[in-house]
Amino acid sequence: MGSLWTVHGMLEVMDVVDTGRRRRFSREEKIRIVEESFSGPNMARATARRYGIALSGLYLWRRQYQRGELGGEVPAFRAVELFPDGIAPAISTAVTSGLIEIALSNGRRVIVPPDVDTGVLTRFVQILERA
Repeated sequence: MGSLWTVHGMLEVMDVVDTGRRRRFSREEKIRIVEESFSGPNMARATARRYGIALSGLYLWRRQYQRGELGGEVPAFRAVELFPDGIAPAISTAVTSGLIEIALSNGRRVIVPPDVDTGVLTRFVQILERA
């Protein structure tokens, strides 16, 4: 740490200047921090503040994590909500053996492969929601 003395009128003011090194995080630490930032809604800002990281830096790590650039596997699960034609069903997804399970608001469950045609799936969900 260094200091800088300045004189303002009759006052001497000491400004403390941090000249320390940049903080370095291992890949494992970055992954842990990023996963914590995804743990709930609006957690990015709180997580960045907790670890003394610039928010823009955390967002960069999050993009790298999602592309698999931080090492390990690319995350295979993302929470998805579909709202076709103003209908807002309670949809949750879970990846099990490469399949996606969709729980509709009327209690029905649909299990589809990840490469299902989205247009067909959308029409199918609309029909099931009305039935």
